[in-house]
Amino acid sequence: MTMKEKIMPPLVLTLICIISSALLVLAYNLTYVDTTGIITDKLSEGLAEIYGTSESFKMLINDDGTVRTYEGVTSIIDNGSGKTAFEITADGYSKGGLHLLIGFDESGAVCGISVLTIGETPGLGTKVQDSAYLDRFKGITSPDFQVDGITGATYSSKGMNKAVETAVNAYSQLKEEQGNG
Repeated sequence: MTMKEKIMPPLVLTLICIISSALLVLAYNLTYVDTTGIITDKLSEGLAEIYGTSESFKMLINDDGTVRTYEGVTSIIDNGSGKTAFEITADGYSKGGLHLLIGFDESGAVCGISVLTIGETPGLGTKVQDSAYLDRFKGITSPDFQVDGITGATYSSKGMNKAVETAVNAYSQLKEEQGNG
């Protein structure tokens, strides 16, 4: 048996293991949803982008210890004095391509949107993360809003509109429950 014949099988198996491990790590990072109630660094950065600070914000937790959610909402983050943000993953051109944090001020209006991650088409769908476009959503208080899409990014624009509509509905539902509780 030559030296090459002795080295090749373990080398091939090592490469297969390395590639498989890398794919598992990638799949985990793409699909991980935090259910611990801890505000991650990414969420903290999003809160700071929207409100200027992430201090005093806490994730809303149900009585059974699970993270409070609504349909289409991954988590709800509140500072206890009227500022509330909703973590939402929405479909744009890519399924789940828009991972957003949508913030509301004390008056119940959208005050900012932070794009946590974006999996849309570079140069087209990624235009929905431009601040000029995101600013169009500021002040929205009702799900009956109209924000024009971006030419060439139709699906991404529709996904952004749907995410904001989901957040507005969740905010209304949360305030209704808090008023009744």
